[in-house]
Amino acid sequence: MKINPVSTPKVYVPAEKSVKVPKAETQAAPKDKIEISDLAKSFKSADQQKVSAIKEKIESGYYNSDEVIEKVAEEILKEIRGE
Repeated sequence: MKINPVSTPKVYVPAEKSVKVPKAETQAAPKDKIEISDLAKSFKSADQQKVSAIKEKIESGYYNSDEVIEKVAEEILKEIRGE
């Protein structure tokens, strides 16, 4: 007895058209806000004064003096030794 294979007919199902779904209305996200205190604002001028003082020392050669170089070297050695 011979059994023939069952053939299934090819079925074509057309793809459905995509339907655009309207987006739900969303509430506007709150915007970021920053407030800088008067104290924080005063730091800018204080920093500028420090920078100016350091620039003057550099121009005058203060940091090239043996005393300053020796002090910096000592602090570096302390840091390396873990003191």
